[in-house]
Amino acid sequence: MLVASAGATAVFVLEQVHTVVQDLRANKPLTVDRRVLAHDYFGGPETLLMVGDDWRPATRYYPHAVPHLANEMLLVRIDPSKPYISMLSIPRELWVPIETPRGEIGPTRLNAAYTGGLTYLLETIKHVTGLSINHVIVATFGRFEKAINELGCVYSTIDERYYHNNADGGDQYQNIDLQPGYQCLTGSESEQFVSYRHTDTSQIRDARDQAFLLDVKKQYGPQLAGSIGKFEKIFGQTVQTDPGLDSAGEVLNLANLLISAAGLRVRQVPFSASGLPNGDLTATPAQIEQSVHNFLHGGQAPPTRQTAAIARRVRHKAALAGLPLTPTLAATVAAETAAKPGIPFTAEFPKVQDLSGSGAYPVLPQCTTVAHACIRDYLIHAPGGQAYPIYVEAFSNGQVGQFYDVQGTTWTDAPLFASPNQTLHIGRRTYELYYDGSQLATVAWHEYGAWYWVHNTLTNSMDKGELLAIAEQTTPLGPVTTPAPGAPAGRPGGASPNLREVNVPTLTVSTPATSTVQTIGGAAGLIGLVAFPVLALLLLRRRRGLRRLRGELAELDDRQAALLASARATRAAPAARAGAAPRPRPDAPGGLADPHRPETLRSR
Repeated sequence: MLVASAGATAVFVLEQVHTVVQDLRANKPLTVDRRVLAHDYFGGPETLLMVGDDWRPATRYYPHAVPHLANEMLLVRIDPSKPYISMLSIPRELWVPIETPRGEIGPTRLNAAYTGGLTYLLETIKHVTGLSINHVIVATFGRFEKAINELGCVYSTIDERYYHNNADGGDQYQNIDLQPGYQCLTGSESEQFVSYRHTDTSQIRDARDQAFLLDVKKQYGPQLAGSIGKFEKIFGQTVQTDPGLDSAGEVLNLANLLISAAGLRVRQVPFSASGLPNGDLTATPAQIEQSVHNFLHGGQAPPTRQTAAIARRVRHKAALAGLPLTPTLAATVAAETAAKPGIPFTAEFPKVQDLSGSGAYPVLPQCTTVAHACIRDYLIHAPGGQAYPIYVEAFSNGQVGQFYDVQGTTWTDAPLFASPNQTLHIGRRTYELYYDGSQLATVAWHEYGAWYWVHNTLTNSMDKGELLAIAEQTTPLGPVTTPAPGAPAGRPGGASPNLREVNVPTLTVSTPATSTVQTIGGAAGLIGLVAFPVLALLLLRRRRGLRRLRGELAELDDRQAALLASARATRAAPAARAGAAPRPRPDAPGGLADPHRPETLRSR
């Protein structure tokens, strides 16, 4: 039974490792000098570099193909001794000393090092940061888009209205057309979101990429164990890896590390840098050292006690007066009133808004091609196809590219609401809080048969007090209606709302053929499962029999000891009586040598 079970386990593990290695071979391994990669060992920490390759073919708007540039350089640190996974994006616009093809050393953008090959990029990153990297994973935008479509979609929050069309004239760059709000992003929409980089800063772009990856982890992480084959195949078709992951041993090391870190929270580490007049970045050695130290050793638990105290204070007007908030502008209230009839459940809007952003981007009742801050109502489809009404109001906080959102929906079990980090009971409400490291990212609450929430900016630039105050001051606009449980996504009166549907692609997964090794491993496992209860029963019966035999042997030993003791006592009694009379001579009548003595006769 032990041999069969061990054999089944070994066959399963080795077959899974073999499958991973085969899936990773779907694309050609990366060309990289193994000497620039750090050695890993079983159970040890690892640093992974994930590169987003910006290569694109020539198009109508790109007369020349875009070269291989590192649009994203994301470092991921997984350390079993730490209660979190760290992510640090190195800005692609960071100016560093790079050797030119003519051998000259000159400062230029870090992502240009990728044109010299992956080995040169790794050497440059180590020279700049001092970090050693164990494995490298590279994905192009085309493969990334295909992977999201294979998964189905990713539920993520678009913080503002993104729009650009080259046909409109002006600057020519990537087309983008994204509406604000929590929604299910297809491959094309996901690619537009993570690659956009024209109206904000490098830190915001990196935060956008990291936020999307966190949404992927939150949605598909719980499904990994039950659908590992599907994810292996998609992953293998999407990325290229260094030759080290062509080894079963290194795959086992990484797999063990990922399994041990499956339940850990992820913390986003900002890269400290200063802006240049042209929009690029520069960093002093002290800034880089601080960023690397926070990446390797930083990290604090969510400040739950402090947040709870702030949440109670912001209910009072005195506390509100000390926050950078202003009463909602009359124009914003008018936009909310105009948008309310399209929302088929109780709509809640904030009575206050960020002071700095109140004049930066006015909130409009509809999201147009030029409206960044606006109100939108739409339908969101759950994985099973059920449609739920949802709305979003996007606000600016006054900084470039920084928008926060207030939303509501009747979809009560959306992935967004899974696993809150903290629950607070304040007044009649119960708030669910979600953190990004030690920063408050989302405040959500449930009432009137719907969920409502305030979502922080991409870089969590709003203080927790301001975010909690906006949530506390978010209340119904107009009469309250509570939909009946299980009611369809329509108006209370029965009319269907005029909401544009969002199509969710259907994922079709083919069932892989079972190999001979898998069949043998499965048979061995089945034998082990069947043999276990039978052998356990036989072992129990044998143990009972042995106990019974030991008891009988012990009883026999006791009886034997008692008989021996009785025999000794019987022999000793006559001798004791004889010791009191004179000892006769051997030759005397009745003596020991007397032939007529009874004992002598018996002896003869």
